[in-house]
Amino acid sequence: MKNKLLFPIIFAFIFSACSDFSGNEDEVEASLAPIKETKTTTTTTTTTTRKYYDLNGITFGNNTFVAVGEKGTVRYSSDNGASWDNGTSETTKELYEIAYGDSTFVTVGYKGTNHYSSDNGNTWSAGTWSESLELAGIAYGNNTFAAVGAKFIKSTDNGLNWSSKLTSDLTDVAFGNSIFDVFVSCGDGGTIFVSTDNGSNWFSRTKAVSYDLKHVVFGSNQFFVVGNGGSIIKSTDNGSEGSWTIVTSPITKNLNSISYGNSKFIAVGAKTVIVSTDNGSSAFEELAVKYTFNDITFGNGVFVAVGDKEIIYTSTDGDKWTEVYP
Repeated sequence: MKNKLLFPIIFAFIFSACSDFSGNEDEVEASLAPIKETKTTTTTTTTTTRKYYDLNGITFGNNTFVAVGEKGTVRYSSDNGASWDNGTSETTKELYEIAYGDSTFVTVGYKGTNHYSSDNGNTWSAGTWSESLELAGIAYGNNTFAAVGAKFIKSTDNGLNWSSKLTSDLTDVAFGNSIFDVFVSCGDGGTIFVSTDNGSNWFSRTKAVSYDLKHVVFGSNQFFVVGNGGSIIKSTDNGSEGSWTIVTSPITKNLNSISYGNSKFIAVGAKTVIVSTDNGSSAFEELAVKYTFNDITFGNGVFVAVGDKEIIYTSTDGDKWTEVYP
């Protein structure tokens, strides 16, 4: 009897609860819906670190500075070094030195690499030479490009074709035209060679020093050569036999290069810049000690020096230097 009475009561209670509901059905459905997970998207920015290569050589021509170096690197500037553009050398071999003549830049380097450019260093083409020996220095004079290294070689068609001359072991060469048209080259152990017939024949000179010589320049009717141990020698007589004398040096640090301009000879090397302000007549003076440059040149009233990791600096006096690249 109790069970029969209990069932109707429960049923009535449930029915009453359902029929009296007055809530919002949408809110109820929303509360019963599955919770959506919120995804956080993280954007990763990849920074590409550019590698800077060593610059070994620089020259000036046609109102343009052009520098060359490691991995075929070429940088050129037509605004006195204020800004620099990338040239395309078409090689990844190391380039050691560069020269300008007859509207053409020519560069030489590792294993006989030689390239020429007729558009101020923007694009380059490979010259033809049958051998693959090191070429360390190059100069232009008398319609001839003369290059030195493991051999003397020359080109009379702006670097397109090359002919081999004597076997050598030299580091640099320069052309001077004070009285006779002369190429002078320098090398290890104080070696000096001179050519008076556009690089066809070369003759050695008695050594003035025993240091390795790195670079030669012609200016104010004189040849100056610099090298290791702060060594400086000069000739006022076209590099002839017996004309080479030792110049007093203020340092014993290695010197890599020398240039002439604004009536000054400026030499650069391992954390040093030395200057002669009287056309090389008297001793040099060390003006800066924090810079290490591989090469220096002069043009349009400005000295431009280059070094490792593509550093490029400019100066008008050798004392104050301004970094212009990178």
